[in-house]
Amino acid sequence: MNKLIQNLFILLFPFYPLWAWVCYFFTKKPIDFFVDILLLPIAFYLVVFVNKKLPKYLLFFIIFTIYHLCSVFINNTFPIGTNKVYSLLSDPNILACLFFIIIEYSVFKDKFISRMNKHILLIVIISLVVSLIQIKNPAFFFNVSANVELTYIGENRNFSIYSWSSLNSAGISFPILISILVSVYDTRKSIFPLVILSGIVVSFLTRSRYVMISAIVVLSQLFFNKKRSLIKRISFFFLIVSGIFLIGFVAEQSGFNINEVINNRILEKDSDMASAKARITSYEAFLIKFPEHPLLGVGPKTRPDVIELLNGEAPLIHIGYLSYLYFYGVVGCLILFLAIFFLLRDAWIVGKRDNFWGSFYGLVSFCLANLTFVYFNFSEMGIVLSVIYLRYYNYKSSLPLVET
Repeated sequence: MNKLIQNLFILLFPFYPLWAWVCYFFTKKPIDFFVDILLLPIAFYLVVFVNKKLPKYLLFFIIFTIYHLCSVFINNTFPIGTNKVYSLLSDPNILACLFFIIIEYSVFKDKFISRMNKHILLIVIISLVVSLIQIKNPAFFFNVSANVELTYIGENRNFSIYSWSSLNSAGISFPILISILVSVYDTRKSIFPLVILSGIVVSFLTRSRYVMISAIVVLSQLFFNKKRSLIKRISFFFLIVSGIFLIGFVAEQSGFNINEVINNRILEKDSDMASAKARITSYEAFLIKFPEHPLLGVGPKTRPDVIELLNGEAPLIHIGYLSYLYFYGVVGCLILFLAIFFLLRDAWIVGKRDNFWGSFYGLVSFCLANLTFVYFNFSEMGIVLSVIYLRYYNYKSSLPLVET
């Protein structure tokens, strides 16, 4: 069973966005639907027939998923006209639970991680190439299905390969891929500058501030790792600065308007700070509506009265933590936030013990991103990979030391 699971994960990750494209091309259905069906019997077998103590983060996340499903049924927040069974099999919380359960019941060896490192490097290079092509042709390899806002193409946002899994995957999963590579690859290797350059270029080309901030967060591990000398940290700083100047020069030569991105997307001069105003409006709407259902929430769907309060500036309360408090109340969010706390704690322990900070900084970027939008999707490829690496290092540390 463990061999089967390893082969499954090495096939799925980190090529999940490409498999999502294949699924859509042949079936017009999301990949999560098929992966859910595939993982359900495996997770069921492991839970029933294998005796194992689950980590705290997973116990709390399972409880939250049950709470989430109860809230969906009680408040009837299924999408209108959608089959309930299909909705459940596409639910990201259920999928995340299945992923985490299977990961925690598995043993990942050095050979598996070595292959996964190479796969992550390959998909990062592919991401870079596709992003560069999308400078001239934003519609290249872009998911133009009915569920995707085509206005993003009009804004020349580049989502690389990630629009096929989710528009938010470029801002959640890609920074985590960079975080893992920065942590596992020797800084003296010639490939290392390409990793840094890829992180800067792909995140900047998305034209999304939270993605750029996430890239800064995951790259900051280069400076906060005390096991690296001061000279190395200074060299990393100059490497990043040089990379930014190089990117700027190449962009200007190819006709890419960097000033337009800075003024219109980052500083929002063309929209009179519309994004910032939408978040202020979200905060005001939350203060009005949250006290009506503070304990259990209203279910995972924004009600018409809140949408009216938002004045059309956003379809939901546009701050992740406030939105989830509105959806699930204090009780549901306390369970979820405890799951996040214990996951971050585990990642911190692995970082201190094994000097692997990829998962910690990647998860921190995910938590910070939800201060500016709503996307607590734990089935995201980057989150799942973070947990796989944590499982690998935790298992490795549990083995008895072999005397030489």
